[in-house]
Amino acid sequence: MFEGNGGDLRIGLSRQSLHDGRRWVHEPLRLTVVIDAPAAAIESVIARHAVLQQLPGNGWLHLWRFGEAGLERREGGRWLPVDAGGA
Repeated sequence: MFEGNGGDLRIGLSRQSLHDGRRWVHEPLRLTVVIDAPAAAIESVIARHAVLQQLPGNGWLHLWRFGEAGLERREGGRWLPVDAGGA
């Protein structure tokens, strides 16, 4: 975590914001990333980085992309169309 306009690094602050010393006070949030790139290019990047293969599978990172017919989400290694009403 950075604080202030000088970017002072606050060691441990991210853990302190989730834990009060005895228990977890709230669940860490997940990240949704929307990418404007061809599916093949995104898959190529994912294939080269192990962490990008793990995070979506563990539910920490949700990948979406702008496809030809609208938004698509990556689930189970496949790109699935997103229903505009259910997005």
